Amino acid sequence: MATRRVVYRPDRAVSDDAQLLVRFGRDADEAQALRLALVVSPLYRAVPGFERAGAVCVSAFVVADETDAAALLLDTTWGHYGLATVGTLREAGYCVVATDIEEDGELIPHSERHVDVVVCPYPEGAAPYDQLGRPDRRMVREQLVTPYAKALRCFDPRRESSDQDGSVQ
Repeated sequence: MATRRVVYRPDRAVSDDAQLLVRFGRDADEAQALRLALVVSPLYRAVPGFERAGAVCVSAFVVADETDAAALLLDTTWGHYGLATVGTLREAGYCVVATDIEEDGELIPHSERHVDVVVCPYPEGAAPYDQLGRPDRRMVREQLVTPYAKALRCFDPRRESSDQDGSVQ
C-alpha cells in the first residue's frame, strides 16, 4: 500500500479566476467519492485550521480551459470531469488551498497544479474513518453526504472526456 502525504503549499497562490478540474469516474458515485475523502481526511491535518481532526476535501487541478482539461485527462482512466472557478467555490463558502500530494515520497503527476477544495472539517472527536465500525462509518457518511454532494455540484455540468485526440464532447 502506498504511503500518501499532503503538503500544504501557501507559496502557491490560487486566484479567484483560476479554473479547477475535478475528475469523475464513469459512475460519478458521490457516496464512493465521499468514502475516499473520509479515508484520507487525516492527511489534511497539514492544512492550517484543520490540525486537530483533518478535513474532508475534493481534490482538483488548475487548468487554463477545456482544451487544457481534456489534455490533462488523456493519461487517466477518468471518463468525466467538471469545471468551476475558484471564485465560485469561495462564494459558496469553500476554502481552496494549494497542496502537493506525495505517494511513497514522489509527487503525483501534475502536482504543481493540485489544489483541494475543503468541504468541511472531519467530525471532531470521531476516530479516523478507517478505524470506525460499520455503523459509525455510516453515521459519518450520512452526516456529510449532503455538504459533500453540494460541493461536487459546483463542478456541474459534468463533461465527458472523449477519444484519444483530446477533443471534448
